[in-house]
Amino acid sequence: MTSAPVTFVLAAPIDTTAQWADLDLPAIATALESTGVYAPADQVAELEQVVDNAAADGHDLQIVVLEASYSPFTVYRDIATELQSQVGGTVLVIGPSGMGTASSEFSRVQLEDGTGEVKAGTSPAVAAQQIYDRATEPHLDWTVLTIVLIVLVALCAVGARIAMVRRRS
Repeated sequence: MTSAPVTFVLAAPIDTTAQWADLDLPAIATALESTGVYAPADQVAELEQVVDNAAADGHDLQIVVLEASYSPFTVYRDIATELQSQVGGTVLVIGPSGMGTASSEFSRVQLEDGTGEVKAGTSPAVAAQQIYDRATEPHLDWTVLTIVLIVLVALCAVGARIAMVRRRS
């Protein structure tokens, strides 16, 4: 008797879309496409300055500030990912209990590195600037370094072999 294969789900991502179903994503996307910012009115001018500075550097940055608190903190990344798929570039979502990012330009490591350094209670404009600065600072390209080290080790091995052969003759 043959039984059907058994499938076990070891881990499944939490579906957080129900938590932020009250957000009007099309309206947020429209605001991002026009100004690059969706935030409370008193924060828009400072955030637009960060977006303009990024644009002057050749980067497409969008910033969303939400007043609603979501848990777990990964909800903000889910929102950023959804918005980024609609508007492109780099989307930074800042909320009272966390922040999330999504980008077609910067790696997850660069973005998480930037968000990890923002102190709690930092104003959204300062936080956005810190994240942007951290993401755009020069980074060591580990792929190139690894290739250079492999080539160096290979050359040393060949040189050692040649020296050994010469000593024997």
